[in-house]
Amino acid sequence: MKKIDKVIFYSVTLLLLLGILFVYSSSYYISLKYTNNPYYFLIRQSIWAVLSFIVFIFFSNYDYLKLKKHIKPFILITIVLLLSVFIPGVGRVSGGARRWINLGLFSLNPSEIAKLTVIIYLSYILTKKQSKLVNFTFGLLPPLLLVTAVFFVILMQSNFSTATLLLLVSFVLFFTGGASIKHIFSIFITSLPILITFIIQVSYRKIRILSFLNPWEDINGNGYHIIQSLRSFAEGGFWGVGLGNSVQKMGKLPTPHTDFIFSVIAEEIGFIGAFLIALIYMVIFLRGILIANRCENKFGQLLAFGITSMIALHAFLNMSIAAGIIPPTGIPLPFISYGGSSMIIMAASCGILMNISSYSYSSSTAPAYTEIENIIQESF
Repeated sequence: MKKIDKVIFYSVTLLLLLGILFVYSSSYYISLKYTNNPYYFLIRQSIWAVLSFIVFIFFSNYDYLKLKKHIKPFILITIVLLLSVFIPGVGRVSGGARRWINLGLFSLNPSEIAKLTVIIYLSYILTKKQSKLVNFTFGLLPPLLLVTAVFFVILMQSNFSTATLLLLVSFVLFFTGGASIKHIFSIFITSLPILITFIIQVSYRKIRILSFLNPWEDINGNGYHIIQSLRSFAEGGFWGVGLGNSVQKMGKLPTPHTDFIFSVIAEEIGFIGAFLIALIYMVIFLRGILIANRCENKFGQLLAFGITSMIALHAFLNMSIAAGIIPPTGIPLPFISYGGSSMIIMAASCGILMNISSYSYSSSTAPAYTEIENIIQESF
């Protein structure tokens, strides 16, 4: 590698190792119960972690500028994969949602691929259309149409959380890419009624919102998930009950190895441990902002902003759901939650981010951030 960004490298490596540890701890009970093999999820998570690390190193060495040349095939493949989930015998339904493609040994979630593809595409097209972005019809509308199309396809898969996250990341890129604030604000205001409508018209989404507002009204029904997660935090206290000693993961906490793995972390290693893990994500976020700010290439700058915002939003939303701050929905904790599709894409994204950081930078491209850069850089 031309230059290893040690902050990103060690942060991602540490999260991958923590993922193996906490997937084993959180899944031991359900793995034994449903597969009669206490190491079932541990083995699979370890394999995905190794593959993710290889992907991470590969994209760290892959010239990110070459991604622009492959953007059309990326989009075509992504759309084909997204639509494939609706083909009988190809798409797999789980929990009432049709989000996965059955590949035999494992299942692929194409919406995870779509997030990175859209980030690469928007970074490319917004760079290409810099002089036209002030014009809505010829500047902002074409990329907005693609984002909207992908948003609705993912929404049809009953994947509201991923679709919304994709929309938020797109807004970040529109803003940092130089689109008109007036246009962005207009799109945001127009999108809100649509999002609210999709929440209200789908009964289980509406129930999630209502149960979130008052989970104690139905402690054994709609409010059960939130209450059990909050109990994990309460049981863990400041120092935790000890690694592997969680009680909530033993049939009380739903999906303890995926969406609610942060609840198990908070119970076993307490507030201090959960805070330190949250701090790792904060370090990646700050480092990503510095990389984007220093990059002299507009495409690389937007790509770094998009990747950083995606990882930060993933982590923030997952931890907020576990802590009962926002309604529960299916957002994995990057590198830690069980699952291969998300981990591979996150690893590829951080590899691209590290590759961007390996090139020469000049703080003169953004003098307003020079002072804060120096402060953060010294702390690293």
